[in-house]
Amino acid sequence: MFRKILNTLFLLIFTVFIFFVSKYYFSEKNIIITNKSRSSYSLEINEINSDLPVLKSDTKNIIIYKDGLEDYKKKRKKWIWEDLVSSKNE
Repeated sequence: MFRKILNTLFLLIFTVFIFFVSKYYFSEKNIIITNKSRSSYSLEINEINSDLPVLKSDTKNIIIYKDGLEDYKKKRKKWIWEDLVSSKNE
């Protein structure tokens, strides 16, 4: 009997806690405070970004493309059936 009363009490306390937390979270006051905080962070980030220098790009022509496919084809072992299906013999 005591255990059922205790469980009911815990359930009631938990339910009341969830109710008050959700009531505060979805209240207009909390929404306004959150929006003010977000906008102040946005303003700070814009101020910081305006002071950053823009660096010149030095990454042009940095990638060297190699045509290693032909070298690979010459070095690898030829199989018999490759000659049979190749279009060079036609």
